[in-house]
Amino acid sequence: MPLDIRTIIAATDFSAAAQPATAYAVRLAHALQAQLFLIHVVPEEDIRLLTSICQHLQSIIAPKTLTDVLYTAAEQQLSQLIREAQASDIVPESLVVTGAPAQTILSWAAAKQAQLIILGSHGRRGLSRVLMGSVAEQVLRQAPGAVLVVPAHGSSAGQ
Repeated sequence: MPLDIRTIIAATDFSAAAQPATAYAVRLAHALQAQLFLIHVVPEEDIRLLTSICQHLQSIIAPKTLTDVLYTAAEQQLSQLIREAQASDIVPESLVVTGAPAQTILSWAAAKQAQLIILGSHGRRGLSRVLMGSVAEQVLRQAPGAVLVVPAHGSSAGQ
């Protein structure tokens, strides 16, 4: 079976755990001459929490203003990531979207017809994994195609 990966989607939350996965995605996209879409998902519950806090505190700052700040900061981080990785030739679009992270990553991968999804793993174990869940695990279980999970520690992804 020939390897025919033309489009890759890589998800990042800008954490240290996501950095090796993003670096790996850039290198792989260059090697395969594939398009790479970078996505950052702002969780819906974060937006709801910000809105609720602003309303509760009767803040003079509107929830939309805070949301705009979140989006602008994420867009700037994605742009910086693309510049630092010298990946502007392979990244036609970076995406900052709101939603449930796993479902949103899967939806955008389908929309962009990605043959591969790459994401990092925080490596949580035990109770913290049960309580917090794992976006990587959800994507692995539900993705119709290939998923590459790059571990945060002990990987050669950053080399």
